[in-house]
Amino acid sequence: MNSLHEMTINIIAEGTRVEGQVLFDHISRVHGVLIGEVRAKPGSTLILNETAIVEGNIEADTLMIDGYVHGDILAKSRVIISRTGRVVGNIKTPSLRLEFGAYFEGRCAMEEQSKDPNAP
Repeated sequence: MNSLHEMTINIIAEGTRVEGQVLFDHISRVHGVLIGEVRAKPGSTLILNETAIVEGNIEADTLMIDGYVHGDILAKSRVIISRTGRVVGNIKTPSLRLEFGAYFEGRCAMEEQSKDPNAP
């Protein structure tokens, strides 16, 4: 039987096209095409590999982009755009890393995560 770790990884294979609203959990790797609204649950990591294409808005905790995104991104923790990553759209995240060669066309708003109102 597979270990628990292996069962918590979601994979959309290259050549697969999914349209509509997609909700991910845990670690998710996309090699295919997603058209529509893409959301990942808190604490999850969404990895868009080099062959991935997303046409729509993305809401995630941590987002790693090696592929192409055409849409707005809201990430609660961070966004990493690699040297092969391409983003056309706005990004809102507290942490953004663009590697040399990455392409980003849009606006970026970097805001700290909301703090606990009871914290000093």
